[in-house]
Amino acid sequence: MTAQHGSTPAVSIKNRFAPLDGLRAIAALGVLWIHTWTLHSNPRCVIAGFDIASVLALAGNGVDLFFVISGFCMYYFYAKNKSFSNADFWTFIKKRWIRLSPAFYTACMVYIISAKFRDPAYPVLPSIFTGLAYLNGILSNYTPVSILWSLTTEWQFYIIIPFLLIYQDKPGFKKTFLIIAFLMLIIAVLSVLFLKSGSDQLTSQIIFRYFEFMWGILAGNILLTRGDLQLKYRPAYFISFVLITYCGRALLSKPVLNLDKDYYNLFKLAGFTIMGLGFSGIIYMALTSKKLLKAFLGNPVLSFIGKISFSFYLWHALIYPIVGEKTMAFFPHIHNLSAPLITFFISVILLTPIAAASFYLLEQPFMNRTAKK
Repeated sequence: MTAQHGSTPAVSIKNRFAPLDGLRAIAALGVLWIHTWTLHSNPRCVIAGFDIASVLALAGNGVDLFFVISGFCMYYFYAKNKSFSNADFWTFIKKRWIRLSPAFYTACMVYIISAKFRDPAYPVLPSIFTGLAYLNGILSNYTPVSILWSLTTEWQFYIIIPFLLIYQDKPGFKKTFLIIAFLMLIIAVLSVLFLKSGSDQLTSQIIFRYFEFMWGILAGNILLTRGDLQLKYRPAYFISFVLITYCGRALLSKPVLNLDKDYYNLFKLAGFTIMGLGFSGIIYMALTSKKLLKAFLGNPVLSFIGKISFSFYLWHALIYPIVGEKTMAFFPHIHNLSAPLITFFISVILLTPIAAASFYLLEQPFMNRTAKK
């Protein structure tokens, strides 16, 4: 999976985009940050009338960034290396299962044991089934920890992306891309119109989140077919994509969602879509950067955390609540941004070796196995 196509930027060793790993790291750290911030009751930090905490709140959309990155990778690498036929569908599914399941199943079992320890009445067998089938985002009553929901959405995407890869030759990428997007949009809008607030659970499913993956796919297609567009005024483009991302994030805020008590999930749909567009632009700018952005995102620390980001995400919910509890016990009078910052940095220090061990034991061997097939 080398990435030499026209003027496409070179891939780092072991077939990885270093800036993309940097973005994965930011996504993983962002998820950890928002959870530590929420654990400490969302303290504000106003300086000269400006609330820094509200800016940092964008980190809470680390999962959304992961989805856009996933859309980019699943399209770019599979579309680049070979044509994709009907016969490849189950091979693709098998490879994704082998790649993700060892680490995911191990984390599920640890979380289930932990939940059973805290609550003897916890339903172990239904939770095991939920984890095995990757249904944590659907059977939420039987998931031992809420963060596992995103893997359900990922798998829903894995079922859809092969159709784009198969049919992008005939009838073509553009038509297939638009048909899938149109179908998802119609289903999502109709679900809100008919179910109203009853569509809440659907907002974490693929019919709402597909548009984040979709923008990642489009970024991958542009990079693959047109390479570096040699954009002028790159800083202006980058800032524009950041602002677009914040606009999408704003549509997910409580003041906006409270504007309509029945159809507020339409704001969420628009928010996910606009935010995904912003993130995809940032990804494209990062991958075609030759200077500052590439150097920042490709630095060894971020690259390493990005490399182990899947395990980092899987295990963070085991660590930060314990660290947060100890932080509140040792610093009972801290009620500002200092408390979540302390919890965050200690959690990063503890999580990094755990995630690294998980990566090298439960991810890398299976990555090598799927790469050889």
